[in-house]
Amino acid sequence: MYEAIGADFVQRAIARFYVLAFEDGILAHFFFGKDREEITRQQVDFAGAMLGGPVKYRGKPLAAAHRGLAIRGPHFGRRQVLMREVLDELGLAAELADAWMAREEALRPLIVNA
Repeated sequence: MYEAIGADFVQRAIARFYVLAFEDGILAHFFFGKDREEITRQQVDFAGAMLGGPVKYRGKPLAAAHRGLAIRGPHFGRRQVLMREVLDELGLAAELADAWMAREEALRPLIVNA
């Protein structure tokens, strides 16, 4: 899937997503005091690996990274809405966007912890 989407698209999508997430009324509080550029770099690597690319993610395991953040289902749902909007805005083909979103949805149990 990574090859079909392309490294440049992954970079642009993740960067755009975090611009929106840092400003979002439901999600922004999770990012207070955080470095958006650093999070974006880590998440580009994570997304690349998640999508089957040759990229190596070197951050914390998902459950450990999100532990203590009190992320509830509606927070994750909002995250998914924003990401889908970004994929659509940037013109990713629907079948690739659906597959990307399905891979992210499978991570819900590792992220939602409240």
